[in-house]
Amino acid sequence: MAVDVRSARPDDGGEDEAFILALNAASTPAVSDLDLDDWRTLRDLAHAVLVAEVDGAPAGFIVLLRPGASYGSDNYAWFEQRFLRHYYIDRVAVAGHAKGMGVGRALYDAAARLGAGLGEQRLTCEVNIAPPNPDSLAFHERLGFRRLHERMSRSGKAVAMFERPL
Repeated sequence: MAVDVRSARPDDGGEDEAFILALNAASTPAVSDLDLDDWRTLRDLAHAVLVAEVDGAPAGFIVLLRPGASYGSDNYAWFEQRFLRHYYIDRVAVAGHAKGMGVGRALYDAAARLGAGLGEQRLTCEVNIAPPNPDSLAFHERLGFRRLHERMSRSGKAVAMFERPL
């Protein structure tokens, strides 16, 4: 099965928006809650929103921000205080039926290519440690991410802060 990654279609109320909102909801608490207004605000701040497809059907998404975005996330702010050139992964989710098919890796590979092409020096992200997300922790470690720090986020979740050089 081939995994293809493309830019999300920006149309409000379209299929990509419905897919992203539904998959985000199904993926909590691994990702933060996201209502329609929050999604549209995040989408407008994002440098890129990518959708992975398996055999032509949406199977995952990733939201990416560049430095200097006016994004209110305290996790993003933590990286902003430390790195001038980073490409921040705000959230990523893979549909249950597509886990183990390489969707996550394809999304991260696409993010790395975009970030490197922009001259960013690293991918950055956080992963929940409370509530625990052991699959995501293992995934990031397999992809060569380095754990920098653990902290409590404003959301009340304990997170591990990760980076991977590009």
